[in-house]
Amino acid sequence: MNFHARLVKLGLITNPIFATRLLNSYQSQHSLSHAHKLFDEIPHRDTTLWNSIISAYSRAGHPHTALHLFSQMLSSHAHPNHFVYATAARACGSTAHHIQLGRTVHGRAIKTGYSLNVVVGTSLLDMYAKCGCMECSSEVFDEMPERNLVSWNAMIAGCVSNGMESRGLELFYQMKCVEFRKPDEFSCASVLAACAGIGDLELGMQVHAYVMVAGFETDCVNAVCSMYCRLGEVGLAEKIFEGEGESSILKCIMIKGYISNERYCDALKLVARNDFVDIVTADCGVIVSVLTACAGLSLIRIGKQVHALLITLFGFLVISKEMEDILTVIWSALINMYCKCSIMRDARKVFESLVPDQHVAHWNSMITGYIDNGLLEGAIACFEEMPERNVVSWTLMISGYVQHGLPHEGIRVLANMYNNENGRVVQGNCHTFVTAIEACSLLTALEMGKQIHAKVIRTVSNAEIGNVVVGTALVDMYMKCGSLNYAEMVFARMAERNVVSWTSMITGYAIHGKGYRVLEVLDKMIETGIEPNEVTFISVLTSCSHSGLVEEGLHYFKLMTDKYGLVPQVDHYSCLIDLLGRAGRLCEAKGLLEIIENKKLTELNTDAISGAFLGACRLHGNIEMGAKAAENMVEKKQQFSDSLIALRNIYASVGMWDEAYRVRERWKQIPRFSKSGKSSINVQLGSSMLQREA
Repeated sequence: MNFHARLVKLGLITNPIFATRLLNSYQSQHSLSHAHKLFDEIPHRDTTLWNSIISAYSRAGHPHTALHLFSQMLSSHAHPNHFVYATAARACGSTAHHIQLGRTVHGRAIKTGYSLNVVVGTSLLDMYAKCGCMECSSEVFDEMPERNLVSWNAMIAGCVSNGMESRGLELFYQMKCVEFRKPDEFSCASVLAACAGIGDLELGMQVHAYVMVAGFETDCVNAVCSMYCRLGEVGLAEKIFEGEGESSILKCIMIKGYISNERYCDALKLVARNDFVDIVTADCGVIVSVLTACAGLSLIRIGKQVHALLITLFGFLVISKEMEDILTVIWSALINMYCKCSIMRDARKVFESLVPDQHVAHWNSMITGYIDNGLLEGAIACFEEMPERNVVSWTLMISGYVQHGLPHEGIRVLANMYNNENGRVVQGNCHTFVTAIEACSLLTALEMGKQIHAKVIRTVSNAEIGNVVVGTALVDMYMKCGSLNYAEMVFARMAERNVVSWTSMITGYAIHGKGYRVLEVLDKMIETGIEPNEVTFISVLTSCSHSGLVEEGLHYFKLMTDKYGLVPQVDHYSCLIDLLGRAGRLCEAKGLLEIIENKKLTELNTDAISGAFLGACRLHGNIEMGAKAAENMVEKKQQFSDSLIALRNIYASVGMWDEAYRVRERWKQIPRFSKSGKSSINVQLGSSMLQREA
């Protein structure tokens, strides 16, 4: 202020050079109001002065004002230089809503020749990347006559942040090995994030080693810890954290890492050892992580304490646009916490307290809560009240109906989404279609499934069409509907397949009695490096049993335990007993049953295993073994009622009616607690329900 007063006294306040120095002084003191007031008082503004005020607002997180000043500069016929264009581009990149203005800045930079400047080019490619337009970002990068390390870093970071991790790694390799530029800590941080994104732990550890050798470990500690947490190697992250644990940002990373790996207790312990307000000040997003931990452990008391802290922290703040977005996520997490703890009354109170600022995310959180707590009617009422619905809202309702055994209603909701009475058609995404396909599977509605498949092809991106979850859902649906050709076609076109995809094919063939085809697919699965899981082997053993492939079944059971180290469960043993029993090898089946019982595998419920042996005895009319096994089950009170019925059926199958009658009389003496009933559902699906195009 003394410098300002001296300039006024000397009459130099309107001099652009001195005014710029004073404005920069105000900027360094975070006094934008004084800087802007000074700017308004200067009649003749040069390019440097314009750049100073635009930069001041851009750096202070006010891109709207910065861009408004840039527009004023153009209107005043001033001539922006490369610094002004770079600053304007950075301001456009801070919000995706300004991509059109960013294109205008780019166009003017091309006309004036400044787009070839390395600083301007770097700012433009960074702007496009932050707005999600990687094609434009790549064009700017490719056309740059000169690139410095900052340019390479911006391009690599843009690729990683937009899900193009592999491309980012290619650029890193090109920069280091072709252009011979030495990476800095920013380069390494982006590459570490790329390793986490593609799940490459080995490469991530190599980059970590390079970081240590290059002396960047202190600068990249946050990126290293974040990478290890995202890759599930929390132990490695903890070792780094123990040596560098004073940073609040690093504490936030560890808390979020614990939450993402479902180590809720460790997250809350770390919170308890530190000042929660300091942590929240460093990263408001950690509140969401803490609420997630409370929900995961049903710690409602701590959750309510966080709720009270939220009211204290945010109750008296002036909320900016950026802060509104953060608060939307936080209040949604709070609603989710109460819903996960099954306290819907408090969830509703939080939801109603947000009026009139209820966001669609808050409505979706309430719908999710109602569905997860079995309150479908509450979800329906909430859905009907919504002033605006997005694709998540519609998908939740489809999923809710499917979860509650009403798949036909889920299909009706999907049709309504595309035939919205308000005229605003919402396009489904891969999650919407997966849920709808599941409904078709439950209804074995093949034609409807085909319509949804066609809708997927017409309306979603190629990346989503190739999504492994979508492809697996289609394979499962076609198999359950008996359309093996379509299932095979979808499976063959899948760009990526996981263990669930392969298991869906194997299960489908098993259902349709294609025993040899099951084994072929299993062998191909193993050849591609995908390891079968417990569910895969249940389908394989079932198929071998029904197809009479005894030796093959025994081979794969041994493979499951010896090679893959999987512990057999009830279903596996039942399939094995059934396999031997159907082949008439009752002595082996009985021996296996005795081994299971003698081992006292108390963690297994052997009722189903014994039941499978009884079924085999009945199939082959072996009265002696069947009667003995049934009496043994009756004595142990295993499936008491079912055991007597099985014993009666064994006697009846060989014409021993007196014995069957006596067993039936014993069965009649069992107390009855309820009467069996009947129910029927009539589902009618319009064949053209989804044919109307959006």
